[in-house]
Amino acid sequence: MKNHIYILDACSLENTDTFDRWHSKMPMERRGKIDSFCFLKDRRLSLGAGILLYEGLLREGVSDVRLSYGENGKPFLMDRQDLCFNLSHSGNMAVCAFSDRPVGVDIEAYRYFENDLVNFAYYQSETDYIRSREKDADRAFTKLWTIKESVMKYFGAGVDLEPKDLYIDMRDGIGAFCDQYDCGNLYFAEYAVKGYAMTVCSEYEKFSGGLEWITP
Repeated sequence: MKNHIYILDACSLENTDTFDRWHSKMPMERRGKIDSFCFLKDRRLSLGAGILLYEGLLREGVSDVRLSYGENGKPFLMDRQDLCFNLSHSGNMAVCAFSDRPVGVDIEAYRYFENDLVNFAYYQSETDYIRSREKDADRAFTKLWTIKESVMKYFGAGVDLEPKDLYIDMRDGIGAFCDQYDCGNLYFAEYAVKGYAMTVCSEYEKFSGGLEWITP
């Protein structure tokens, strides 16, 4: 199969009729997850992620979706070992990446990183690299965060892997290093979404040519 990345702006679900129509199409498990959120914005994001997952699977010929979960909660298809996916959402955007090999994706709205979080997440050399970006430092902080998150999600590591357990070398492309996991075969693809940093971690040097926008 070809690798695919689908993206959705959850603002497209602000219309109540549109939200309810798509909500009714979701499997019971996804509906329960959507309804568990207190704030409507978070419900829209969760529904948006569900739309991307199930619409993407339909395009791959999967209509009977049976999900299971890894040791740390990463979902996978029970009946299709050749079809992997990963979800992420932030701000108003939801994304879903599909591949025939394990994949991790993370999207984050650009934001200011406080010093406590910087010290928790980054090595000194990573911090030096980011601060060298001067006016774009917050964008660089966010970009590096998505790279680390995409690796953690690729491995489905959950809380077993902290951001500072990963070292990201930005001197010649992007390289990831970790004592707990072998990152030697990983590649990173970055995608431009206005106001956001987005990274896909996979075993493909060239993952996908672009994003496919889904409008509910």
